[in-house]
Amino acid sequence: MNEKEIKKLLNSKVFPHKVRYLKLRETYISWLIFTGNFVYKIKKPVKFSYLDFSSFQKRKIFLEEELRLNRRLTKEIYLDVVPIAESGGRLRILESSRAPIFKNEKIKDHALKMKEIPEKYYAPELLKRGKLRKNSVKKIAKIAADFHRTARTSPEINKYGSIKIIRKNCEENFRQMRPFVGKVVNETLYKFITEETRSFLNKTKALFLKRQKGKKIRDCHGDLHTENIFIAPQKIYIIDCIEFNKRFRYQDTASDVAFLAMDFDYLGKPDFSKYFIEQYNFELKDRDLYKIFPFYKCYRAYIRAKVGCFSLPKADMSSIQKYFSLAFKYAYEFSNPVVDFRHPDEVGIMRRSRSKIHYWAKRKPFLLVFCGEIGSGKSYLADYLSRITGARLFKSDVIRKEILGIPLFEHRKRSLEKIYSRAVTERVYKKMIGDGLKLLKKGELVILDATFPTDFYRKIVIDKAEKEKIPHLFVECRASEKKTLERLQERIKKKEISDATVQVYLQLKGKFEKIKLPKENYISIDTEKEDVNNEANKVLKKVLCLK
Repeated sequence: MNEKEIKKLLNSKVFPHKVRYLKLRETYISWLIFTGNFVYKIKKPVKFSYLDFSSFQKRKIFLEEELRLNRRLTKEIYLDVVPIAESGGRLRILESSRAPIFKNEKIKDHALKMKEIPEKYYAPELLKRGKLRKNSVKKIAKIAADFHRTARTSPEINKYGSIKIIRKNCEENFRQMRPFVGKVVNETLYKFITEETRSFLNKTKALFLKRQKGKKIRDCHGDLHTENIFIAPQKIYIIDCIEFNKRFRYQDTASDVAFLAMDFDYLGKPDFSKYFIEQYNFELKDRDLYKIFPFYKCYRAYIRAKVGCFSLPKADMSSIQKYFSLAFKYAYEFSNPVVDFRHPDEVGIMRRSRSKIHYWAKRKPFLLVFCGEIGSGKSYLADYLSRITGARLFKSDVIRKEILGIPLFEHRKRSLEKIYSRAVTERVYKKMIGDGLKLLKKGELVILDATFPTDFYRKIVIDKAEKEKIPHLFVECRASEKKTLERLQERIKKKEISDATVQVYLQLKGKFEKIKLPKENYISIDTEKEDVNNEANKVLKKVLCLK
């Protein structure tokens, strides 16, 4: 069917039941018609490398597959595959697959008939309104665990968990993302994710083989995320599994649940992500789940970023970068190799091998400290790096106003002396460093953005970072006085949080103490010579130890 014919279906007379309303929605592979009681899904006549709906027969086969597969979880929602009959240019949808057609009619196409679930139960909407509760997350985890416990497996399905196929899938992702590197996603992060994924696969072949032998490779859902979940009072409905390509559905159960855990992280609910996987594993007792989980979360986030790139220019650029930053964060988590330790004080998951004790070392989160004189461009670069890496950003300008109870965009020129007094500044730095350290201890990447004008303030950070053995890098941003004054003049025209003006700059000029740190903990960036992406690459290569 084509778009013109689909529009003919937006007529209540076409349907074999009462119609409360008619709404048409479309994806890149389907049309969906909502009628108030039922939804009809019609596949577009499209063909891609990973799916083929190009013929009448193929569309019917895949609709029947979609019905069969989704009834595993929501039998009462997925009802039938019904013919769409045509006669003299008029269309009608039959009540069931068994309903007779008239002599003068021919079957034009087919539709998947589903019971319509009210929008108010849609999980993303519940999340947006703060109505999704942990109890529902627990129920979803149990549904997923029960489903995986009984999901089909076979020698054919099991081969999709082999290191060979998983590596092939990853390499396909890297290859397909390459045209967008440096334009949409950062090249240093791309290189890091690529290298660490390959390294992880090389070092954990035995783990993937163990997953196969343990029958963890199953006929899964394949697309388990919040957009496919409805939470009604009487039941939770998980819909829309992958039917068009078994390669996307035959997978490790850990990969299936990693998608939803990643989705919770993306939606700003890391507590739900953690709780979901805890409850899921409480049900299944998968001893190796946490060893492989960051890898599969990275894999899922990377695919979402890749799909977003394919949808450009319609896709939201910030969404793509957020998914890619999550992929980086997860890759950073699994990037350390297995090493020998005698004292497990910095250790993750332990295993025994002959007489030695091996641990999977948890890589410490890094701390970036942006410093430099007023107008040096440090905040702009810090903002950019926070956005592309997902690191939590703490800005002294924001904290200063919060402490003093001043609205963020309000500027009190007459009170500058008090606002920038030593007593207030010490409170600001204490809170900023303290809050940052709390998140670092939880495994979050952190960026601090402040002037850090003297060794006094720098030493506070260094001492605390070294005590917790947290890798840290001071990034000093520099610019000529001419460029600095230009930037400060531009600030007057923009809505800025900072109170720093030309006057403040001139008052503090020359009071910034020279930074004396080992080269592994320090980098200097000239912010007027290069664009922000090149500046970010220099910082990332340094902190990630990349060439």
